[in-house]
Amino acid sequence: MTTSIPRASAILAGLALILLPLVAVAVKTIAYPGWMLVVMIYYSPILLIGYATQIVVAANGLLRERGVLRTGSAGRRPVIAAWLTSVAIVATAFFLIDGGDDGRYGSVFTELMGTSSTAAGESASMAVLTPLALLWVGGWLWLVIEWIVQLVLARRVRERFRLNSERGLDF
Repeated sequence: MTTSIPRASAILAGLALILLPLVAVAVKTIAYPGWMLVVMIYYSPILLIGYATQIVVAANGLLRERGVLRTGSAGRRPVIAAWLTSVAIVATAFFLIDGGDDGRYGSVFTELMGTSSTAAGESASMAVLTPLALLWVGGWLWLVIEWIVQLVLARRVRERFRLNSERGLDF
């Protein structure tokens, strides 16, 4: 069964997949750009491959008029997965503790709460960060799996149509 996601929902989810990771990087660099930022740069090839995959999924699956995630059988699941991973990456950046060699550390959250460089602030931020990071990665995996499944299903439909056309069957 083929469903159709509303145009506005698909476009907003696709734009969120492209833009919100950039917002997350901006949020992360605002507060305490320290050793975690160095780790992000060190692992940037992996992060860039994931982001590039996300852009391809957004462009191919959600932003195109006949994108596989807009017209496939997945329903609203791809839109939910897109928003989950997009919002979770920004929230992860908001709660990610960072600091440098000067002994000061914190996150945007601890800065707003006034608990930077304290054990209580670090504990609170990390308690929220861990499930958010899992949601970010889990949402990304869910989205990519939905995209691959819909690509395979669309290919099967095209192949079945081609074979039926060659046989002279018109249904």
